[in-house]
Amino acid sequence: MSEHPFAGRRTRVLSLEDVRSLLGIDEAIEVQRRAFLAIARGETAAAPNSWLRLPGERRGWLKLLAGYDAIGHGLGVKVLARFPQNPPGANLGSLLLLFDDENGFPLAVMDGVYITAARTGAGAALATEALAPDATSVGLVGTGVVAWYSLLSIRRTCPHIESLKVFSRSERRRTELAARCANELGLQASPVLTVDEAVADVEVIVTATNSSEPVLFPHHLSPGVHLNAMGIRTEIAPETTAACVVIGDGSEESIGDGKFSVAIAAGVVTADQLGPELGAVLDSGRPTTEGKPTMFDSSGVALQDVTCARYVWERAEQEDVGVLVEIVVGDVLS
Repeated sequence: MSEHPFAGRRTRVLSLEDVRSLLGIDEAIEVQRRAFLAIARGETAAAPNSWLRLPGERRGWLKLLAGYDAIGHGLGVKVLARFPQNPPGANLGSLLLLFDDENGFPLAVMDGVYITAARTGAGAALATEALAPDATSVGLVGTGVVAWYSLLSIRRTCPHIESLKVFSRSERRRTELAARCANELGLQASPVLTVDEAVADVEVIVTATNSSEPVLFPHHLSPGVHLNAMGIRTEIAPETTAACVVIGDGSEESIGDGKFSVAIAAGVVTADQLGPELGAVLDSGRPTTEGKPTMFDSSGVALQDVTCARYVWERAEQEDVGVLVEIVVGDVLS
């Protein structure tokens, strides 16, 4: 009888701080660049994202993303529970499970909160690098985790960015984030009182909100502006999406549950009007826009998480970070 393929193996458990120590912002951006290019080149597979939306007023939901990177050997699933009404920075619970792509052994169980933040910000950075590489000014709507990681990452790929205007309904939060961006990112950052002020005369707009109502409308767009739509799908008015050349992180995701899906449901666009995926833009160059605004529709694709998880696990193996546990012990048939 052949030896069980799981015999003698242990699963590595990694906390948020473990993961953060192994995946820096620069590393996350390059891992994501490879992930989006792999998607464009047909080197990956993914299941459709799956959602469980909770009834009632809590607006909570559970999301599952599963994918496989044939080149990098990443095979895994992320489970994400989001409760938008929790305090900022505490509205997301997430775990990533990484498996051996040869035999299914569970290689790691790790925090998914930091990876979600880092890979989401990296997507904004890559989209801005590709679609607005010479931009010097940003208008930000939202001040939570996604807002911060988007700015942190964009600053890496677009070093010409100098000025920032920040809007939040909370005076304290917009003031604190503007100060942090000035101190840590070296930006000329100022808090402003309205969305109109935040997006006026800027080259890049970032929306990163949990708003159940639109915060950005067509009159906020100037010709040639680039919009990173990073928050939940309802934050962008359908007519705003229709006014843009839309680049999705994944076409199925944008059509199925992105901001573009809201515009489809409103009848202002059709599925065939969606532009190329981000990976195709990174691979082949900026699409023709004829002066229209561009929009990066960030919905989240499984390969973003799986590639980060594989990178983190490989580094954890090299540096012996985390805790090893015997999750799979014995024979289920015995």
